[in-house]
Amino acid sequence: MLVERLWIKQPRVKTAWLDLLDKGGIRPEANLEEVYGIYQDDCLIATGAIFDNVIKCVAVHPDYTGGAMISALLTELEVQVFEKYDRCYLYTKPEASLSFQHLGFKELVRVEDKLVFMEKAVRGLPVYLNELKSKYQPGKKQGAIVMNANPFTKGHLYLVEEAAKVVDALYLFVVSQDRSYVPFKDRFRLVEDGVAHLSNVVVVETGPYMVSTATFPSYFLPEEESVARVQANLDAQLFKTHIIPALGITHRFLGTEPKSQTTAIYNQELTRELADCLTLVIKERLEVEGQVISASLVRQLWQEKKLEEIKPLVPLTTYQYIKERIERKQNS
Repeated sequence: MLVERLWIKQPRVKTAWLDLLDKGGIRPEANLEEVYGIYQDDCLIATGAIFDNVIKCVAVHPDYTGGAMISALLTELEVQVFEKYDRCYLYTKPEASLSFQHLGFKELVRVEDKLVFMEKAVRGLPVYLNELKSKYQPGKKQGAIVMNANPFTKGHLYLVEEAAKVVDALYLFVVSQDRSYVPFKDRFRLVEDGVAHLSNVVVVETGPYMVSTATFPSYFLPEEESVARVQANLDAQLFKTHIIPALGITHRFLGTEPKSQTTAIYNQELTRELADCLTLVIKERLEVEGQVISASLVRQLWQEKKLEEIKPLVPLTTYQYIKERIERKQNS
């Protein structure tokens, strides 16, 4: 079976693609990088798409269902993903989970009756969880914060310092996805430097298992609220099912988010899903001279090269990092 690239900007192709998705009860998405399909007698009978290392929008015409069709389609999609990544993720309907398990995918978590999130990787979730367990610190109260820190601000630091007072050990998860203004390796280092004075804080990577384009793409790209809510629920379910047991998390700390609807939705879903299994602490955002400190504000000032205005908003290590980047750009 020939699997070929589909150019869905072409009206005829897009119409056939949308019709096939509709037959499969699948919602089309705008956030797709590549779309593939199988034709028979000039009729589109199977399709699937890729966004980063996530396979989406897989549909097969009801008259052509069968293992061979799905196998051919998924093989091509996996080839495309594994050319760039070491792991592959897949969204599907709950009733289709078993079919994909036969193709080597493992179910990680499901959201009610809406979707199943699956993984195919040599070093997948079990390896990540074992690495987390190796960082475990003794104590009855185990806390967690997940942050992008793009870049690390005094607002982030305030939340960490307040949380560290409450728990015996605090695991500070830094979002690993490299879709931010500040590269991951720099964000991670700035967080480590910024919390170095706190002996009970352990800085760790989220991997692709928290707030990534796999678990929660709406964090990085705008989507309608209902989709963002389902994705936030997925992220919360994965944390609840896998991360909490791995470290014995008893507390999770969040900052309020007055300006970002996506983060507000994320906080709402975390509250709904996690309130029954741990203590959820939501802190008001730190303000300086009546203004809420946010990473987006720091990035704006950074682009405007307003170093003096940045200085009161970030730890010294972050300030020095930004100052060096501005100077380097001016001298290049």
